[in-house]
Amino acid sequence: MKGLDCTKPLSLYVHVPFCSRKCDYCAFYSLPLSCVREGEISHYLDTVIKEIKAMNAEWKKPYRTLFIGGGNPGILGYEGIKRIAEAASEYGRPDESTAELNPENIDGEIEELSGSISRISVGIQSLNEKTLRRLGRNASAERSLEALRILSTSSFRWNADIITAVPGESVSEALSDIETAASFNPGHISYYCLTFEEGTPLIGREKPVGEDEETEFLIEGWRRLKELGYEHYEVSNFAKKGERCMHNSVYWNLGQYIGFGPGAEGSVGYSRVTSMRDSESLEEFLSNPELTCTPLTETETEEEFLLASLRTSDGISLEEYRKRFGRDFLSVYSERIPLLAPDTYIIDSSFRLTEKGFLTLDWIILTLAMGL
Repeated sequence: MKGLDCTKPLSLYVHVPFCSRKCDYCAFYSLPLSCVREGEISHYLDTVIKEIKAMNAEWKKPYRTLFIGGGNPGILGYEGIKRIAEAASEYGRPDESTAELNPENIDGEIEELSGSISRISVGIQSLNEKTLRRLGRNASAERSLEALRILSTSSFRWNADIITAVPGESVSEALSDIETAASFNPGHISYYCLTFEEGTPLIGREKPVGEDEETEFLIEGWRRLKELGYEHYEVSNFAKKGERCMHNSVYWNLGQYIGFGPGAEGSVGYSRVTSMRDSESLEEFLSNPELTCTPLTETETEEEFLLASLRTSDGISLEEYRKRFGRDFLSVYSERIPLLAPDTYIIDSSFRLTEKGFLTLDWIILTLAMGL
């Protein structure tokens, strides 16, 4: 594959484009089952496995990580998920294999996945019935609690996703979601604000909370998660010691990964990156599953590096920056860094943002990138 650096690790992302029905806030490409024709799910599964095996034949060694996301991979059933994971393990199991599941797809038989999947990411989003109705979620609060109970006694490492800053939600309700989810002892919690996307049902009937209110949801949620023993290691992600998500860290370190499935993305290379994307259509993927490859310039690669790395508490390693781009970070950005508020960043062996910096992340990245 053009642009692939065989000296660096490689991960796989598999996009499963099916769901029972789309949530009211979702703008990702997916098809509700009512729009899926007979045989399309099995055709999709055969096609994506064929693509993975073709990649195996080129790579010929274990992948760093595997992430099966959606949509809702639970639509494939445990057997379908296992087939994908087994295909990706032809030359050895990845260090981490994750399946994204909705609460309604988690039951007492989930240990069937334990030989193929090491991590489960469950989309709880909220444990408040009122908030769940606003979001248009399928699972009730009780069904979500049952999923948490099952995972808490399972053999998997697991992650719970929580959405906050939902119209009509109070900060105390958001904190209650955090506390209840944390009581089941997940190793990892994702906590992020609701985004309003064009073309979704949500945007037609609700208005986003104000900027100040959103900031309060974040600050109070971050504070409570840290009190509960979770490290704030990325803008929207918290983990107990040793429980960081390895696959997502590939993205944030601008590592190599290849995406399979309609709407999937990929990125290969090191100092010069090639971005890859499938056509956002199940029909196109099934008829011609080829990635569109776009080589980035070194400047574009550096912009991507800023966007990804500054999302994490580790920030940009000054040594890694020099290895990638052959320049000294502090010299390159010597005129831009003084434009930032002193309490938004820290410089030692890395350049990284404080939580106050996380709150103005987009502005900071824009300020730095203007110096390229």
